[in-house]
Amino acid sequence: MNQKFISAFFLFFSFSFFLAAQQQSGFHIEVQIDNWTGEQLYLGYRRGEKVYSRDTVPFAEGKAVFEGSEPLAPGIYLVLMPPDNKFFEFLVTKNEQHFAMKTAAPDFGGNLTFENAPENTLLKEYQLFMAKQVARSKELQQSIEAAPSPESKAMFQKQLEAVSEEVHARQRELMEQHPGTFAAKLVAAFKEPAFPPTPPGQEEPLFRWQYYKKHYFDGFDFTEEAFANSPYLKEKIDYYLSDKMTVQVPDSVIQAVDVVLEKAQANEEVFKFVLPYLLNEYYTPKIMGLDAVFVHIAEKYYATGKATWISEDAKKKILDDAYMNKFVLIGNRAPNITVQQYDPETKSFPPDKMISLYDVDAEYTVIFLWKPGCGHCKHTTDELKPFYEEWHPKGVEIFSITSANHMELDKAISDVEYKKMPWIVTADPYMKARALIKFYGTTLPKLYILDRNKNIIASRVAVPQLGRIIEDHQRMSKEENR
Repeated sequence: MNQKFISAFFLFFSFSFFLAAQQQSGFHIEVQIDNWTGEQLYLGYRRGEKVYSRDTVPFAEGKAVFEGSEPLAPGIYLVLMPPDNKFFEFLVTKNEQHFAMKTAAPDFGGNLTFENAPENTLLKEYQLFMAKQVARSKELQQSIEAAPSPESKAMFQKQLEAVSEEVHARQRELMEQHPGTFAAKLVAAFKEPAFPPTPPGQEEPLFRWQYYKKHYFDGFDFTEEAFANSPYLKEKIDYYLSDKMTVQVPDSVIQAVDVVLEKAQANEEVFKFVLPYLLNEYYTPKIMGLDAVFVHIAEKYYATGKATWISEDAKKKILDDAYMNKFVLIGNRAPNITVQQYDPETKSFPPDKMISLYDVDAEYTVIFLWKPGCGHCKHTTDELKPFYEEWHPKGVEIFSITSANHMELDKAISDVEYKKMPWIVTADPYMKARALIKFYGTTLPKLYILDRNKNIIASRVAVPQLGRIIEDHQRMSKEENR
């Protein structure tokens, strides 16, 4: 073989390889749906529990094609069929971007098959297997509950154990024969850790709980980007941070959140999902007091620049919220403010009539932040009046602060007079006390409860909760003083 031929051969080979690579760039997904007559298909993708739209294509003669010049991000995708939005799911990986799917109505998911998509085929087979095993397990569980005799109950129980062993065997086989696939990673992600014997001298329930929590994420591959675009990562994290595994007090939740976020940093896309997800979860927490977790996340991860993808404006908004929130965390002593007090005789907020929050002599003080003309604030005022009538004789005072600036005082006075507010009414019209900032008055109305020492015992509560919270605090205080 002469030199010219060799050079020509390699030139042709290189050019052919380049063309093949070009043809396989981006993504190309062909879809065939039998027995369905729609005109469009939507391509959606999952991000936690939410579904986002990625593309819309025409559907004609039973077929459609989703394609683009850039690869799709790995994850769980959906083909949605308007107007009923029936759908079926499939997997996209870095290596599986060019394939075909075929299904038929009415069972779109059950009839789904793939061509040139081995990972999708593997995952689909496993999902169908698990669906059958789950259905069989439910049937056997019902049979156990309805068993007419101990013998038949034992028989059904044995069959249920056999189903469980069959599931475990299938999972072991999948992980051993198909390592590195998303299906294998999904099985490993939710595989229960095997418990060692309980050490001598330790209580078994406590040991097993501690061991389970420590090894909960052992099988979860945080380097796998596809988990960020799926419901599985959120599901795994939610359970770990729930009351089933984490005591719902700030210190315990913060420690657990740090465990999750440390692991999530193994992959940039995973971290980009987990960090804002947890920040938003604790921005308005379901459990009072856990806004301390929001402050922790903001200070440890956003203030230090770990959220590299957000704009400076977005970062400033998060850190400003954390700064204000930090003043009013439960357990902290409320900020002392000196503000102008309303004078019902002159119907004004005289600049020389000042009142300090710490000068209020009350067993409990309710801070009420409100805005003039605000419908929700007026409704809260109406709810507070019967509460005040009942609880003021019991040592409870309301210290209300209007958000009105010096140009809005007339509007605030109009509301005070119209609603006949019987409690302490104050204003900080020139923001000298920075009252709204110190009490995180970004959204109004807002209520806090302080004890005699002006420690915050409840934050951002509703009026119907006030009496119960005070009673609970009184009871707990009596128990502590016994």
